[in-house]
Amino acid sequence: MIVNRRVDKVTQLGRDELLITLRGKTGVTNLFASAQSVHGRICLIQSNLTIKPGPGGKPDPFSDRYVSKYGANSAVPNFCLLLRKHLAGATLLAVEQPLGERIVDLVFNAVDEVGTASIKVLTAEIMGRHSNLILWSKSDSKIIAASHVVTKDMSRQREIAPGLRYERPPSQERPSLYTIDETTFKMLFEKLKLAQQSENKIEGQHFATVEQWIIATLTGAGRHLCEELVQASGLDSETAKAIADTACADKLWQTISRMRSEENYKPFMFTDLSRYSVLGLFPQSDRPTKTFPSVNDLIEEYFRSCEQAEQVSQLRDRLKADLVVEINKLESRIKTASEHVLTADGIDRLKHCGDLILANLTAIKPGQEILEADDIFSGAGTITVKLSGDLGAAQNAQNYYRQYAKARARNSTASRSVEEAKDRRVSLEQKLSQVSQAKDIYELRNLKDLISGKKPQDLVKAKPKGKKSGDHRVISVSSSDGWTIYVGRNRIENDYLVSRLAQPNDLWFHVLGQGGAHVLIRIPSSKQDPPARTIEEAAQIAARFSKASHGSKVRVVYTQVKHVRKIANEKPGMVRYEQEKTVEVDTGKPMPKAMKQLFAPKQ
Repeated sequence: MIVNRRVDKVTQLGRDELLITLRGKTGVTNLFASAQSVHGRICLIQSNLTIKPGPGGKPDPFSDRYVSKYGANSAVPNFCLLLRKHLAGATLLAVEQPLGERIVDLVFNAVDEVGTASIKVLTAEIMGRHSNLILWSKSDSKIIAASHVVTKDMSRQREIAPGLRYERPPSQERPSLYTIDETTFKMLFEKLKLAQQSENKIEGQHFATVEQWIIATLTGAGRHLCEELVQASGLDSETAKAIADTACADKLWQTISRMRSEENYKPFMFTDLSRYSVLGLFPQSDRPTKTFPSVNDLIEEYFRSCEQAEQVSQLRDRLKADLVVEINKLESRIKTASEHVLTADGIDRLKHCGDLILANLTAIKPGQEILEADDIFSGAGTITVKLSGDLGAAQNAQNYYRQYAKARARNSTASRSVEEAKDRRVSLEQKLSQVSQAKDIYELRNLKDLISGKKPQDLVKAKPKGKKSGDHRVISVSSSDGWTIYVGRNRIENDYLVSRLAQPNDLWFHVLGQGGAHVLIRIPSSKQDPPARTIEEAAQIAARFSKASHGSKVRVVYTQVKHVRKIANEKPGMVRYEQEKTVEVDTGKPMPKAMKQLFAPKQ
């Protein structure tokens, strides 16, 4: 299906993910290769995937799994550049797989730098945490590039780096599930029975499940396939129960033989992503399943769905953890604030004491510390009020009134703080419930934005073209000598000019001691100095775009950009400079024709 097609495009989607576009007479085919430790695979994918638009109408990388993580402004990784260099226009000659190994060789007929045909091999080693994508030359077996460089410090057995000889991973001294004969298989199964029945269960010979035994004894068998073979044979997964069936070896061998001779694949997966089946041997239960027309479609959707489910789970767990931390903080705040909340009776008693002191003002003697008087306001009998002997009667009353005012204010603040914290807690608990019930990544993203105070993504409107934030259109002109001069006309453009556009050796101009434009002369890679006339013209522009533009003589400073520094915590465009030179220009002189457009009145 893909052999004899030419490489049209190579895209690196992530550190260990490639998308190779192959073009043939019948159209375009996309080959996806992933060396991820968990979801590594190699398969053909659809070229017309449905893409859900994100904020602003742009493609959402989550819904379109096969969008590169390296944006248009990002540097293309070296691994991708080398693949493009060696495989661009190459023809795929063969797709080979060592029997029973999780290794696939893509063999290309390429043309090298001098126009000579050469055979290049892109090997996808899908081996869990040891997965890798390696490009090597067939003629001398030298590695050209690898998605994961493996040094001696990382692995003593096998070093992978450009320039080294490519060698296969160490082979396992075990028979293959796809080549073992019936006699050898049954002999190995008898050893399993003997090990299980022996009281002295040697380490490495005792297996809790039949699946574990198959994986440890034979090569080319993964967990999903082993479970499918055991259940299709009608055996119990537990080894002790399985070997109790006298015909268990025959049943398992018949299923393996059927698997090796099967050509009519029946791919399906359970919609809960618990497992998938390529052969269709796995007994289908009442759980909902989804069937596929081809194995490639199954692999592509199953693993893409697993990746999305993992991202949803990770984001959900992170949001839950953040919300629980915030709720715990609010609980502590509520507890602390509640300790400062007093009852209304306790606060009113302070005012009541002040009123009784004033009512018995003449009866209180200097130095008196206790006042016992009839409670004329409530009629509750005699009441005792503590006094300060250092204060007079009126001062004691004022002291109680001050305590009353402070207590009332403190109580109001504490009560308000408790109520606000409780309202906030209820809100966070509602969000926690929403996070738990969210169905997909888009709901979780919107909840994340709500929690952080941002506007939900589905409510973000696309900005009109030509008015994007950060789209700085710094004007430029050519001097009389042909040198490029850039001009910043406001604070934002000045900051952009110095921070992003300028190179270290460019010349920066600004009027001395006045607010004005930043002007830049672009210095070529030869680092030659600009002519005096170009320097004067740049200084003229800086002077005329400044607050000193009406003076006849204006002094302008200039220096290399590497000596210009932004001032921290200041407004954009504020800088410090050193090693400057000064030039004096006359703004009364006429400007060169090429620069008159800068100062022409707007229509």
